[in-house]
Amino acid sequence: MEQVRVRKRLQITIPTRIAELAHIKPDDILEVSFNNGVVTLIPLSRKIRNDSPMTYAGIARGIWGKTTQEIEAEHQKAHESWQL
Repeated sequence: MEQVRVRKRLQITIPTRIAELAHIKPDDILEVSFNNGVVTLIPLSRKIRNDSPMTYAGIARGIWGKTTQEIEAEHQKAHESWQL
């Protein structure tokens, strides 16, 4: 049986072997219950996740640069590479 330590902020790390067997990935949602002294974690299906499109807002911020000039320079460099 695997053991985990509960951290100061009540966080635990699921052992890699168990996470792999349960197909638990980063950002998955787990349902937590407590019955008769037993804590249970149940992975919820990714199919029932209802993330808002706004969850992804700003996800690419800064990839091409931080200023307008940097972004335009990257765009121009990419555009020039398209020319044959």
